[in-house]
Amino acid sequence: ETVEFAKTLTKMKKEVKLAEAQQRGLQLTYQKDAEIQRQIRDDISLTMDERIAANEELGRVLEKQFAEEQALAQKRIDTAELELSRNKDNIDLQIAREDALTNMAELEERITSQQSEQKRNLNALEKERQDSLKKTVEVAKQTSKAEIKIAELTEEAKRGILANSIGQVASLMGEESKAGKALAVGQ
Repeated sequence: ETVEFAKTLTKMKKEVKLAEAQQRGLQLTYQKDAEIQRQIRDDISLTMDERIAANEELGRVLEKQFAEEQALAQKRIDTAELELSRNKDNIDLQIAREDALTNMAELEERITSQQSEQKRNLNALEKERQDSLKKTVEVAKQTSKAEIKIAELTEEAKRGILANSIGQVASLMGEESKAGKALAVGQ
């Protein structure tokens, strides 16, 4: 049993060491991917749908990063607890366990903070979309009102031109003639 325990502990320590060596590169890769999505999200030259999609992708990147880093943090905790299980009074092993737990708490805080920022930006983008939609509707209403007013004024101008033209024709025909009187009545 002791030999098996030693083999398991050695294997876990090696896995943690390797994972710790890879973690910094992993973290930098995810930070780069997240920053690319933030840049797309914040690019006002893109459509609102493109910006929202980038923000949603940012959320997926953060979730994936958290899952991978959490797995490593949990390995550290498991390794520290396994080692401590055989030597509960060893202060160095107790400290290693507490450090592993603190590392998990720091990870959770960091990712939760980034997720909060991502959610705030999603809400801001949705509000921006709604404000833009309201503005578009208001412009459309104003345009419709202006088009109606133009049509009314155009019709009024046409009637005025027609009445004026009929009056001039009646004048030329002679106001006392039958045709002139008919035109005057038609006005």
